[in-house]
This record gives sequence, C-alpha cells and structure tokens, in this order.
Amino acid sequence: MASLLIYINFFIFIVIFALALTRNSNFNTILVGFTYLAPLVPFGVNLGNADRFLLISYFNLIFGIIEVVVFVITVKPEDTPFNKDHVKQLFGHTLPIVVALIGLSFLGRFTEVPVSPIELSIIIAIFVFGSVMRIVAIYQIGAAAFKFDIVFREKQKLKTDQLYGVMRHPSYTAMMIVVISYALISHSLLFGILGVLSAWIGFQYRIHHEERGLAVQFGEEYEVFRSSTGMWIPYRSKRKL
Repeated sequence: MASLLIYINFFIFIVIFALALTRNSNFNTILVGFTYLAPLVPFGVNLGNADRFLLISYFNLIFGIIEVVVFVITVKPEDTPFNKDHVKQLFGHTLPIVVALIGLSFLGRFTEVPVSPIELSIIIAIFVFGSVMRIVAIYQIGAAAFKFDIVFREKQKLKTDQLYGVMRHPSYTAMMIVVISYALISHSLLFGILGVLSAWIGFQYRIHHEERGLAVQFGEEYEVFRSSTGMWIPYRSKRKL
C-alpha cells in the first residue's frame, strides 16, 4: 500500500509541476520543482523504510506544490537576470538549502527505524505549522515583494505589520521549521543538525544581503524596523516606526 501511495504522489507532483511550467517556465520554478521531485522518485522503498519513505513522499508533495505555486505566481522575467548577484544567490543562499532538503529527504527515505505514534504526531505538527506559516507569510507580504533575487519593484513598500510586525523574516523562519520536520524524519542527531545548519547558513546568507538592500532602498525607515523586531523569532520593542 505504501509503495502505491508513493507512486501516486510522484505522478501527482509531475502533473502539477508540468502544469506550473506551462504557466511560468522560469529558472527558479524549474529549480524548485526538481528539488522536491528528486526525493519523490519511487525507488528503494521496502518494508523496513516504508513509514519514513511515505512521510518524505507526502512532505515533498505538499511542500513542493506550495513552493512551485508560489514561484509561478511571484517570479517576474526581470527577476532572473543571471548576472553576478544572481549566481551568488544561487550558491550562497539556494544551494545550502537544496542540499539540506534533498540530503535529509534521502536520509529519511532509507532510515529503517519505525515511526512511533508520538514521533509521527510531533513531525506532522511541526511540518503543518511551518507550511501554514510559510503560506501566511508569503500571502501577507504579497507577490510584489516576495521574490528569489534581491530586487525591488515599483510601488513596493516596506512590510511592518502582521507577522512582519514581530519578526523580519517569517517566511524564512517557517521554512526552517519545515526543515526541522525533515531532520526529525531522518532520525539522525548528527545529520539532522548538519541539515538544519546547512539550511540556516543559506538563509543567513540571504538575510545578510537582503537586509543590506532593504537598508539602501528604505533608509531610516528600515533601520528603525530592524532595530525594533526580531530576525528569526517574534520580538517587538516599544520603539515606533
């Protein structure tokens, strides 16, 4: 039964990925799609690893669809110039996160340790929380402001309310929570930590360059916002914008 579900998930994602490419076949959508498609390939499942393999299959199907849809909606042609800055983002920001997601996925797929009911509940709760938070954060900031490269579009304003009123990067925090759920599926303390650390390094690289760009774009308004809110976790000082 698990094998059948894994095959179904694989083909569902292929169909959705193909449809997404007919709407917006940009490089970022392709990269994101293949990041989640690779762990969905239905080979290597057996009675020992079926539980964790199936979890990885569902998580990559669900979160992969979320990410592909997001990039189809938000990426504009001018956002992927393939210049020096774009390539730097690919290697500094994207690659460590892709390595974490694919590495933890395949480690989880081949882990032959049964998933206890308590462990399963914790993993699913963390994954759902992170996924929902990711969707909400992206919805709140809007398609005009959410993008792969650090570019600023016309009429873009600094977002300082809702989730962004208590932390500067809630969509990144949300994705880190999802990565933690992948790490738990791997059932390896060492490789789980390494996977989470790899993703964190990628996001820290992105945040460093993004915040420099925001400071240039919005000046003192952003400096006040940065000093009064948390980067990763909710925090709000009494200092007003």
